[in-house]
Amino acid sequence: MAAAVVPLTVFAAEEDEGERAIEEVVVTGSRLNVNPNLTSASPVLSISAEAINVRGIVNIENLTNSLPQITAAQSSTQSNAATGTAQLDLRGLGAERTLSLIDGRRLPYGDSASSAVNIDLVPANLVERIDVVTGGNSAVYGSDAVTGVVNFILKDDFEGAEFDVQYGFHQSGNNRSSLDEVLLANEQPSPGSTTDGEQITASITLGANLGDGRGNVVFFGSYQDTNEIVGADRVGSACTLGSGDTNGFGCVGSSNFRRFNNVADFTPTDFFQQADGTFTPFAGGPAETFNFGASNFFQRPTERYQFFTKAHYEIAEGHEVFADFGYTSTTSDAQIAPTASFGFFAREINCGNPLIQDPVTEDGRSIAEAVLLCSPAQIAADIADPGSVVIDGLTATHRNVEGGSRNSGLENDAFRFVGGLRGTLSNIWDYEVFGQFSRATDQDTSTNDFQIDQLGQALLVTTDAAGNAVCIDPSNGCVPYNIFQRGPNGESLVTPEALSFLQGIGITTGETEQLVVGGHVQADLSEYNISSPFADDSSIGVLFGVEYREDDLAAAPDQISQRSDGGFTGVGGATLPVEGHVEVAEIFTELEIPLVTNKPGFQELVFNGQYRRSEYDVDGNGVSNSFGTDTFGLQLTWVPIEDVTLRGQFQRSVRAPNVIELFTGQFLGLPELSEVGTTAGGQPIFDPCATAQPVASAAACANTGVTAAQFGNVPDVAAAQAGGVFGGNPDLTPESSDTYTFGVVFSPSALEGLTVSVDYFDIEIDDAIVPGIGAQNILDNCLASGDPTFCNLINRDAAGSLNSGVSLADGIGFSLTDLNAAALETSGFDVQLDYVTELSNLGSLAFNYAGTFLSSNDFTPFTGAETIERDGRFVGQAGRPRADYRHLVSLAWGTPIEGLNTNLTWRHVGSVENEGSPDSEIEGSLSAANYFDISATYEFREGITGQFGVTNLFEENFPISVSSGPAIFGNNNTFPGIYDISRQFFFSLNAKL
Repeated sequence: MAAAVVPLTVFAAEEDEGERAIEEVVVTGSRLNVNPNLTSASPVLSISAEAINVRGIVNIENLTNSLPQITAAQSSTQSNAATGTAQLDLRGLGAERTLSLIDGRRLPYGDSASSAVNIDLVPANLVERIDVVTGGNSAVYGSDAVTGVVNFILKDDFEGAEFDVQYGFHQSGNNRSSLDEVLLANEQPSPGSTTDGEQITASITLGANLGDGRGNVVFFGSYQDTNEIVGADRVGSACTLGSGDTNGFGCVGSSNFRRFNNVADFTPTDFFQQADGTFTPFAGGPAETFNFGASNFFQRPTERYQFFTKAHYEIAEGHEVFADFGYTSTTSDAQIAPTASFGFFAREINCGNPLIQDPVTEDGRSIAEAVLLCSPAQIAADIADPGSVVIDGLTATHRNVEGGSRNSGLENDAFRFVGGLRGTLSNIWDYEVFGQFSRATDQDTSTNDFQIDQLGQALLVTTDAAGNAVCIDPSNGCVPYNIFQRGPNGESLVTPEALSFLQGIGITTGETEQLVVGGHVQADLSEYNISSPFADDSSIGVLFGVEYREDDLAAAPDQISQRSDGGFTGVGGATLPVEGHVEVAEIFTELEIPLVTNKPGFQELVFNGQYRRSEYDVDGNGVSNSFGTDTFGLQLTWVPIEDVTLRGQFQRSVRAPNVIELFTGQFLGLPELSEVGTTAGGQPIFDPCATAQPVASAAACANTGVTAAQFGNVPDVAAAQAGGVFGGNPDLTPESSDTYTFGVVFSPSALEGLTVSVDYFDIEIDDAIVPGIGAQNILDNCLASGDPTFCNLINRDAAGSLNSGVSLADGIGFSLTDLNAAALETSGFDVQLDYVTELSNLGSLAFNYAGTFLSSNDFTPFTGAETIERDGRFVGQAGRPRADYRHLVSLAWGTPIEGLNTNLTWRHVGSVENEGSPDSEIEGSLSAANYFDISATYEFREGITGQFGVTNLFEENFPISVSSGPAIFGNNNTFPGIYDISRQFFFSLNAKL
């Protein structure tokens, strides 16, 4: 790692001939590089290819997530709510606020379900260096660089052939005696020592120089295959933990197992079905709950193909064409626990159903009598006329162990092409023009879940002429779902035919596209005799540029997935369609002025400034909007003496709303609601009170006196049926952020090879985009303050009646769409130390330290709300862990044995305090985690190198959180993107020809 910055694209002067030659050098944080020798004002953490290789990194997020400035987001360790992508989250303020680049050029939306960049597009084996600049950079790179940028700089001018193959696996001793005792006490199997999660990667890199060194072309191809790790194979996740009597823990599980009750009369009718089929009063505990966590994938199985080619060629003296093309295809499987006929979907069942007539309770009653509370007369009447007497409100939560775990097949295919021309005009003006196009297609195929309508149909049962149980409505091949009886040996009587009828497939397909064209020119104004009179180095750099970008995104869930109830029992709500287009035209400029150089007390005093003007047009589903933004940056660097550099900067950055935030679910209706007219603008008017599937109950409509005409237009019918208009908001405006950094870099001449830097950062984001703030918050704040920010979210028509955005149970309409309502802030210190030295006859030593001391990480959900302090905390309102202190330390020893090099890495994640979960008495804090990684490489013969390594050498066990969940990137009683799952071994062989 290095604290210094190197320039991005330099057209440097040749000292001997005075002519300008094309020399591509890579920098992060500026496009201007007239004088690459000047010190940068932006603090940069730079990670070399060697740092990637020594840890056997295959998934690039496994490296970036270990950096102290980055908090884990979507990764290969997430299964519940996974998108199948890998994302970066600088400073823990949201992955959508981190801009990722390849060679200084932006990457597109990674997936139609998430606007954050998918860094699976980065060819890990081609990475030469990763630069991390935290703090706004929108004036240089445009929207989304609110918390900073991560720039993946690829190898250039590769010549020859390189073959690489790596094999790795996880190993866990599962040595946690206290949790073994929990499993034993709760009659759950303990996994013991386990080896799993095998991974193999093979790649080839071919390169050749062209035209006597005038150009170069590189081709890279790789294949990766990763096996799964399941929760059952780690003692810390073999059962779903909560508070209990064994070492403070118990296997709590889910009561959605074999539980039956009637919500109309809950307590006396709450039963559990024992294995022999007997119904007993529900007592809870491990024997009567389902261990859902054991099925979840801890590491998703993944198969990935990747190709990348990169070329440049000097077509004339001082003018070069360049092109990149990358393609990545990834398939992955996200597995979670089996579905169930979950309790929050209260069912109808007919009193004469033959499956519920036999006595099954300890006191000799039938289910019809004990749970449904059907009278003998009702039972007789329904048997005579099947389906005529139904009881509404049955909760029959049978876990689908017969059908197996729910799965989401995640597929993502993406390509990206970049092409352009760069060179020098009149030996003064350097130019670059380029165009790039990206496309990603994705598909999420969900299987092994129950279709809600089919489940309801399969619970309404009668008998045929032969006395066999059959569905009252036999359409579509209905087969009765017999969860009320069990076989003589306790076996389930749910048949494969019933599962075939009940289980369905939900498919969402999506596509994203990005087009970027642009160019810039830059020059040294000293060529025009413009310079500072106090600077011996008179190079004043100026840059002017233009850029145009289009982002398109569309996601199309199938019809069943769009339903307000999700269509499936294991889905929490509708998956809404989205389609939209964002385009932006920009002009930008940069300026660099050496104010004073080579004077006493002023080795350097350099001013840098950047400015960008952006004009946005957005359009989706017939709705359009326009807005503009201004971003700028100011930096000052002062080198009073050769050993010390002082630097400071201010950045105003923005994040424009993306297609998902703008247009999810906008003006997309469903056929369940009847259209009764149109508005003046041509939008349909629906009647939510008098249809076959009304938005509200008849009682709610009657009590409020609301008529169909008063409701008017309901723009998002699916969400309206769920009790509010959720989703996109085409009137969103950009977020804005202010970033301050102040730092010092110390490079003592008396100790050659040492560099120390300390930088303070403070990032504040206003008008942050958040999902709807909730009906109660809207109402409370409107009544308390009269603030239109809240009152305008309560919708009424011209007659004063409440309009769309309905929460009809209360008779009040609220807009619960995305809003510019929140504020975020974070501050702290980054410290870096780099030292390289020769050890005489003992070889060489390189020591690198990067640490972050977090002072604050605050979130204010909306104006007037209480600020949530998240630094050093987790769960509750804090979400995922945000440690006050993290570091990454590496020690590389080039041994005196020729060809043998070793490396030791120490990763530290500080402890965090529980922000306030119900189980805080057993989870007051998560202890600090320390991971030590070792590796050794040996060149057996020229060009052939072997490597062996172990990450998490001493198997630091992951900390237990009974409150982790997918909403905060948690899974399996912990946060696997932040903490290691187990020890991992890897072996590789590399051959260069």
